[in-house]
Amino acid sequence: MTGAMRNNLSMVAALCSLVLPLSGSAAGQAVRIPSYLALARICVSEAGWGCFESGDGLAIHEVLLQGADREGMSYVNFARAYSGRVMGTRSHSSARLAWVSRLNVEGTAPGGWPRVTTRRMRDGMYRVEEVPPWSHYRGRWMAVLDRAREVVRLSLDSRSEWSPCQSEVHDWGGTMDRSRAERIGLIPVECGETSNDFYARPSLVGAASDEEPEREDVE
Repeated sequence: MTGAMRNNLSMVAALCSLVLPLSGSAAGQAVRIPSYLALARICVSEAGWGCFESGDGLAIHEVLLQGADREGMSYVNFARAYSGRVMGTRSHSSARLAWVSRLNVEGTAPGGWPRVTTRRMRDGMYRVEEVPPWSHYRGRWMAVLDRAREVVRLSLDSRSEWSPCQSEVHDWGGTMDRSRAERIGLIPVECGETSNDFYARPSLVGAASDEEPEREDVE
């Protein structure tokens, strides 16, 4: 591994804290999954069932494409490196979102699907609410999965035709991560009415490789 790649992966690891913590199996036990499932899981974890309608899904896809190309990794392996908690390669502390890493292509109820959730009220108190059964959400998940199948076929070569972002993006994070993103020097990029903030890394803006890295076919 080159020094540049180690530095880039270190940046990825540092930025993983910008992604919501979710659970899954330990690293080394990861099973082969299709690219569209990886994107769909991350999409839902970051912006809910409407993640593609908001533009988050397309922008996230661009981050994963850029990263995979840059590091010479497959799409899924880069997704695992960047969003380890969602992809099941890092431990989590949020039981509330544990089920996201177990969403599957068959659409069966994911392990860890909650029966109740807690909601914080305006007065600072918490209310326990019953969560509808998985059957209530299955159709929404399958719609996200179908859209993800289409999106993973979009390439960086045609970025200008499908990306919602005004310039290339390399990272994303929630509103709670803005101060950290500013501190490490990320450049905010406008991507429309997304739930997440998207960023470019100064060292990568406009960077172009003299040769195309080999890329695995989309699964």
